[in-house]
Amino acid sequence: MNLYLIRHSIAENIAMDKKDFDRELTTEGKTVILNSVKNWKNFIKKIDVILTSPLIRAVQTSEIILSEFKPAPVIIKDNNLGTGSRSSDLIELLNTLEYENVAVVGHQPDLSIHINNFCNSGSLSIAFPPAALAGIEFDNAIKYNRGRLLFLIPPIHQ
Repeated sequence: MNLYLIRHSIAENIAMDKKDFDRELTTEGKTVILNSVKNWKNFIKKIDVILTSPLIRAVQTSEIILSEFKPAPVIIKDNNLGTGSRSSDLIELLNTLEYENVAVVGHQPDLSIHINNFCNSGSLSIAFPPAALAGIEFDNAIKYNRGRLLFLIPPIHQ
């Protein structure tokens, strides 16, 4: 399986009158993710499914990704991918899928933790800004320390 971990793009700041769940992408965030996805196509030929956090900013990021890949991938919202997601839950979910190319749109610091857990990178500190992408390859079932980090691509700000 090819696993693509993606942090949602730039979102609104936290405000007293809005729940964290409802924070949307900013105009800049929409532009950054669109530019980034166009660059990712140099590294990713296909995405079969996008697993996304149900938080609005992650769903919006997923929808922009979906719009750029043909055939369009399926989007699946999963509550376990919200803030504080656990690698064990993600592994369990991934091992139920029959897709070869899976994108996961989520949050920090969860994504850096997943990379460390999947790629046996110990306590490596990974900078993972909004709209960044990590590509991980697994030969067989998804398990701790069995993935190979293929690339880590920063966002494109233009």
